[in-house]
Amino acid sequence: MEHQGEIRLVRGCPCFKVFGDEKLCVNDDEILEIDAIEVHPSLFSFHADREGMKEELAKEDNICYCAIYINYPDNKVYCISQGWKLRIHGEDVPGTDLEDALQFLSTKDQDASAEICSECLYKFLLTLSDIFADMMSKKEKTDEIKRYVDKFSLMIAVKHSQMEGMDPIGTEDDIEEGVDHFAFLREYLVQLIKQQRQWSERANNTEDTEIGKWKKELFELREKLARLEFQFYSQTLQLRDINDFHLLIKMLQYILNSSSEILDLNEEIHTEIRSTRFRELVEYDEQLASLSKYAEKSRTVEHNFGNILQILSRL
Repeated sequence: MEHQGEIRLVRGCPCFKVFGDEKLCVNDDEILEIDAIEVHPSLFSFHADREGMKEELAKEDNICYCAIYINYPDNKVYCISQGWKLRIHGEDVPGTDLEDALQFLSTKDQDASAEICSECLYKFLLTLSDIFADMMSKKEKTDEIKRYVDKFSLMIAVKHSQMEGMDPIGTEDDIEEGVDHFAFLREYLVQLIKQQRQWSERANNTEDTEIGKWKKELFELREKLARLEFQFYSQTLQLRDINDFHLLIKMLQYILNSSSEILDLNEEIHTEIRSTRFRELVEYDEQLASLSKYAEKSRTVEHNFGNILQILSRL
């Protein structure tokens, strides 16, 4: 996705569908067989507004670039190749809702095919957009929300397991291929338990001085963060056994609270390890040096849990 001026370019399109060997456009509930030419949106990045994008219209009316753009002035979404306003089930697709979908998809590989991106955008819009709220049954919404949170939590675990000297548990490709979620997360959960124990031991072994008390509080924060992250994954795993929509919403509230606490703790720890006191002591303190590795991870925590907080807050 590319963002400049009054527009935001997006790879994929929620109205692009693939059925067997056929590629179709279902914009505005019509079915048009198309010739898809997957064009990366960055090729159009020199345009800054809708007028400029009109220069990119295809000469043939069945050509699809599998790319769209959000037009901020009118909060609408448009097809690059045909210039059509995107409509699903009789409703214009709001640009703000598509932005929310992109926020969720930001954990995905940015080089994912337009076909994968398109299907994800479509399902996200129908599941979480207020405009399309009545177009899916509660069971369908339950299944989709569970799938989103399931996959999102695995993606976060993959990224976090690659930091702070932890043992990577796999790749996003493993998730795409389909895995047993508990088996996939089990190794990471074990590592989180070890982190809790290590930081707890460090907190208990600090000196009874002003600096020692400060270190103790800092280590306790890090131990609590590992515990809350373990709690978060435990809660997401429980979603798989919930089939009632109202119970699902209650469980999501617990996950939302855990995510919010994780963000607050992350900010508190990040602030401390950027402090003058920390910088002065870290060169001479082995325990603090191990905590300095968290600086990189803190940005990832902020991004990923900020995303899931935004998504779940919409429910």
